Amino acid sequence: MQPVVELRSDATGYTYGIRAPRAGGVVPPVSFNEGGFVGLADCLLHVARGMGANFSRVYVRLEGHCVGEHDIAALLDDPDLVAAELVAAHRASKAKPEPVRVERLTDDLLR
Repeated sequence: MQPVVELRSDATGYTYGIRAPRAGGVVPPVSFNEGGFVGLADCLLHVARGMGANFSRVYVRLEGHCVGEHDIAALLDDPDLVAAELVAAHRASKAKPEPVRVERLTDDLLR
């Protein structure tokens, strides 16, 4: 199982938490928290250094949105690039339009 890293910004910078999913799709609460990172890239580098010996990939969530799966090596090699990609993926996930409910669409067509 791959870990899930939860990244969040706060007034002082970035924090992260680690979730270790279990079999059967059960996602437990965050089991580890670390904070006080000035930038997202600094936070990612800390994650990679801490997890690199045990994992090759990690799922990433930014501000509560899934932003993809990434190689730990990429986080180590170019955390600034990965941070930019995560921010872009986060913006894209927020920009997706809400799905149209079929019932509403049908009601509109019947009018």
